[in-house]
Amino acid sequence: MCPDSSGNLVSLLYLAKLEDIIAARNYSWGSAVLAFLYRELCNASEKGKAAIGGALQLVQIWAWSRIIPLCPGLGAPRVHMGPHQIDNNRVLPGAPYGAMWNCEHTFTRTVRTTVRVIRDILDEMQYDQPYDMESNVIMAYAGDFNPQLWRSICPLIFYAIVEMHHPKRVIRQFGMMQNIPDQSDPWDMSLHKITRSNRTGTDWVLQHILYITRWQRRYDTVIQR
Repeated sequence: MCPDSSGNLVSLLYLAKLEDIIAARNYSWGSAVLAFLYRELCNASEKGKAAIGGALQLVQIWAWSRIIPLCPGLGAPRVHMGPHQIDNNRVLPGAPYGAMWNCEHTFTRTVRTTVRVIRDILDEMQYDQPYDMESNVIMAYAGDFNPQLWRSICPLIFYAIVEMHHPKRVIRQFGMMQNIPDQSDPWDMSLHKITRSNRTGTDWVLQHILYITRWQRRYDTVIQR
């Protein structure tokens, strides 16, 4: 979920959280994955950085979903995307959202390798595609979660990492009017200086209690239409 640049090594951090497998279901793993990914993207943008971690497959799936000029042509998915009916009482979930790209790709109308051309496409792109909240596909993958949370201004937390979720910057994707976003909270950048290095034994719940409290109130900070 949160791969780093170490290669095939897995952090032991997760073992304590998986000791009680029932309780593990109550953790917000998705927000932790995003917090780690956002921090890796921030670090990779710094001069001299040559490595990056995080669930980068999410970035590729997002890019192919949202940046249409860079998306390849897609054939029929090789896997069943809907729920699997076992019998009258049991329904298993279908393949994950990204599995729809498990198909033949065509790039006859897509630029793949010329960085300059790709940058020009991004600079000139005006295509605006709000998330289709009536889409059966999107709502099926939203599951039991309230899609309003996608518009919540709240911290995403993963141990030492705290990254803010700023939907105001892309509010058109939710079918709303895009205004000039407010300036980021001043503590956003200071949080980047906090790492787990030489912090053995730190109680991150106490360290980040302010942001955990804000996370617990995330339903109160949803951008309203």
